[in-house]
Amino acid sequence: MKPPSRVDLAVLNEIARIATQDLELRPMLQRITDTLAYTFDWEFVALISISDDRQSFVCEAITASVPAEVYVGYGRPLGSGVVGEVAATAKPLLLDDVREHKNYIETLPGGLSELCVPVVHGSRLVAILNLESTRLAAFHDQLPLLLTVADQIAPAIANARLYGELKQRASLMEMMSELSRTALEAIEFDQLIERVVGYIRERFPIDVTAMLGSAGAAETKFDGPSLSVPIVHHGATLGVLRFEAQSPDAFTPANVLAFEAIADQIAGAINLASIRRDLEQANAHLQRLSMLDGLTGVANRRRFDEALDVEWRRGARSRAPLSLLMIDIDVFKPYNDAHGHQAGDDVLCRVAATLAESLQRAGDLVARYGGEEFAVLLPETDAEHARRVAEMLRERVAGTAPVTISVGVSTITPDLGGAAFALVSNADRALYEAKRAGRNRVMVC
Repeated sequence: MKPPSRVDLAVLNEIARIATQDLELRPMLQRITDTLAYTFDWEFVALISISDDRQSFVCEAITASVPAEVYVGYGRPLGSGVVGEVAATAKPLLLDDVREHKNYIETLPGGLSELCVPVVHGSRLVAILNLESTRLAAFHDQLPLLLTVADQIAPAIANARLYGELKQRASLMEMMSELSRTALEAIEFDQLIERVVGYIRERFPIDVTAMLGSAGAAETKFDGPSLSVPIVHHGATLGVLRFEAQSPDAFTPANVLAFEAIADQIAGAINLASIRRDLEQANAHLQRLSMLDGLTGVANRRRFDEALDVEWRRGARSRAPLSLLMIDIDVFKPYNDAHGHQAGDDVLCRVAATLAESLQRAGDLVARYGGEEFAVLLPETDAEHARRVAEMLRERVAGTAPVTISVGVSTITPDLGGAAFALVSNADRALYEAKRAGRNRVMVC
């Protein structure tokens, strides 16, 4: 073995300097391939990494003075070929004439010689240094030098990968913290999902959808590469994050790890948002129930009082008339005593339904005022229109129920200085007059 030349020593010193200065993997490897190619005028120098499962490889750095099929990021399954052979044996392979080697696969057009050297750190293959040339025996005496280079850069590559992993974890932790804040700032459930999806789309070259509940189990067809990551909280699957990309490069191990971490991170927020949404819906339902009469299903006295207050103030601003119908079922107590409480309840429900079904405007309100008495609030309605509505209601009840009703009508243009109870008092007085006059009639105050 010939001793290293001054050029060899200079190259080794330069590579040692590069290895100690650079922490980023690809920039460091690129400077190494540049140094080797330019110093020795080699046509093709590449540094290649092997996947952990030893099923594929990817070119991390390349310097070529002639056109080649390989580029940074180029990868393929690790099958046959010189690189695959060296990856399998972890032994260098020097080919003075590639035509004599049956396992050779051309990646450099017109290539005639190749030198492939494994870069091993400890017992782990961390990279492969690959040289090719269009000249025969271009690397015949270079194996010792390249073995030394491989020994030099092996720990640097291992350290750069460790640095990359630590940097990646720090970035992931920062991302998770930011994502958690983004999720927790969302007030509505749908807003949370929208923010999470938007956050991911801004940071990764992919399209993502969140499918929650049972819909999360459904698979949608997509022609490109896709990945589904379950969103699991305390053993319960809340849904799925589905990622779709045009290129498989989007689903690197690092990105897959990030996507899984994102799903874990948002699971708790989604669960809390889901609980909050369910509580809000339950509270809204209870609120609606608290405003309804339990027997008849129309508004109750509480809802009527609130609506009267709102419509009184609205009428005071608009100077529009407000009308009220006070309705009482005629001789209800004798009917109830004669036919029983169940029949009496049925009459109350039929009268309430007839009143509610007979009114067409959204602002009109039918309420059970108490006992067998009902109130109908008619915003923006003058006295004559209110009287016609009252007559229509009286006739419809008489035609659909085994009882009749008496109706008192009152109309007032509200005034902020006045009080709404005057409207109720006038309608009550008119109702009293209707019953005293013989029942089953309408009286206007």
